[in-house]
Amino acid sequence: MMKKLLALAVCAAMILSLCAVAQADMLADIQAKGKIVVGASVGFPPYEFYYTNPETGKEELQGFDMKLAQAIADELGVEMVLADQSFAGLITALRAGDIDLIASGMAIKPEREEVVSFSHPYYTGTQIMMVRAEDYDTLTTVESMTGKRVGAQMGSLQAGILEEQFSNAEPQMMDTIALMVQDLMTGSLDGLLLTDTVAETYIAHYEGKLAISQVPVVYDNTAGVAVAVAQGDNESLLAVINSVIDRVTTDGTFDAWFDEAVKLNATLIE
Repeated sequence: MMKKLLALAVCAAMILSLCAVAQADMLADIQAKGKIVVGASVGFPPYEFYYTNPETGKEELQGFDMKLAQAIADELGVEMVLADQSFAGLITALRAGDIDLIASGMAIKPEREEVVSFSHPYYTGTQIMMVRAEDYDTLTTVESMTGKRVGAQMGSLQAGILEEQFSNAEPQMMDTIALMVQDLMTGSLDGLLLTDTVAETYIAHYEGKLAISQVPVVYDNTAGVAVAVAQGDNESLLAVINSVIDRVTTDGTFDAWFDEAVKLNATLIE
């Protein structure tokens, strides 16, 4: 009996040891290869976007998501490698092992939590409907959007809101925010679902032409936006990510990234 108990204890210890090793596997793999592959849809300013530096003429990655990803890479002592792809395909790529994490304005949602693991949130935004200024007084309710062409980014939080709350509208799904804003400006769209921060950047640039509408958009934004990693052996990696997020969101670094991204995006639009 004692031998059996001893054997069980040894097995349990081995299992715990293997679990501890497994938890560190992803982090160890990233450090061993010397790079972390970050998935993002780089067309979602001020979160992530390409910016041509007028002083050097070179294209740069900008946006507070990219600053955060670089800070995580720096903390790990590895190179940050971008995998720029459609937002709708990011979780699939993560689960397939093609990327190591997602830093792309991804909101924490229950259905996503079933398939990925999220870090601590680093940003909270409000969801709004943007319309042409000329339609501000007429497109004021959910009912007023019936039959109207409403845009949202494919695979995004806004796409879900469009389906759930504006089922009587005519959905228009695209990958690129900038193109949808142009469609709204030219009349190909009647409304566009966005995070308030993104909308305000375009509204400030196209002064007097665009507006945040009175149409109510219901969304509990308390969960916020976070970095996503694959479920499984990622506790050690998440711990590093969370430590970086906690630091930059409390010492003013993230706020500086945010302000810089908004400023550069305004220049980019011009």
